[in-house]
Amino acid sequence: MFIDDTGNVHDACSGHPQNRYAGIVGVILDLNYIHSTFDASFEKLKIRHFGVTSEGNSHILHLRRMKKAEGPFSHLKFACCRKRWEDDFFSMYSRASYSVIAACVDKVTFRQRHPNWSSGFYKMLVGNAIERYFYFLMAKDSLGDVVSEATNSKLDGVLKDLYREFYQNGTDDIPGQTLRPKLTSKEIKIEPKSRNVPGVQLADLLAATCFSHCKQIYAEGPAYDSFAMRVADLMEREKFYRDTKGNPHRYGRVWRP
Repeated sequence: MFIDDTGNVHDACSGHPQNRYAGIVGVILDLNYIHSTFDASFEKLKIRHFGVTSEGNSHILHLRRMKKAEGPFSHLKFACCRKRWEDDFFSMYSRASYSVIAACVDKVTFRQRHPNWSSGFYKMLVGNAIERYFYFLMAKDSLGDVVSEATNSKLDGVLKDLYREFYQNGTDDIPGQTLRPKLTSKEIKIEPKSRNVPGVQLADLLAATCFSHCKQIYAEGPAYDSFAMRVADLMEREKFYRDTKGNPHRYGRVWRP
């Protein structure tokens, strides 16, 4: 599972709209599928729209720079180029084989409902994402690991410590001895952006959209741009991890409290 955080995951609690909500979004891809199909297709798609660097490598996608049409994505300021990119990437989002988990929190409401709670929101969200990943792996009778993009040494160290704690001692709802057999590594993989890992970039591209979608469903959040809403509808219909009846609530989309 490739994970990406969104919102202010490290802010303790704030009523400001920019800080009130936070989330961890995970994208689950089968390892054989990654090597046989996804990585090569993702690379071709990037090169088709954004060319290559001076070293001949594909550009590393970053949603914020793409929205602002910066650097190698500058031509996205033209409506025709943006439409071609959106159409091609939506087709990729539709055709690719993956599942999505979004664990999100309204920090103000959570504090109100759990006044004696003393843990951290980041720990809770990462733990909730890993718990759903565990249930996904159980349902598929499979094993897996967790991958995140590097940010800085301090925050990467926090995430590594959290993962080690979950691996050893378990989460709030899953004991360590139950969780460990489904994870292939006792260490989370932290990949620097320079590694140009497609799965990490896919998680970055989808995180904000899944987060906004959850805020809209659970917290009467605002509408957002039309392409993102189109992608969110796809996640809701097909890509969120869901129960046997097809409902993603509490499976692929988790809202705390």
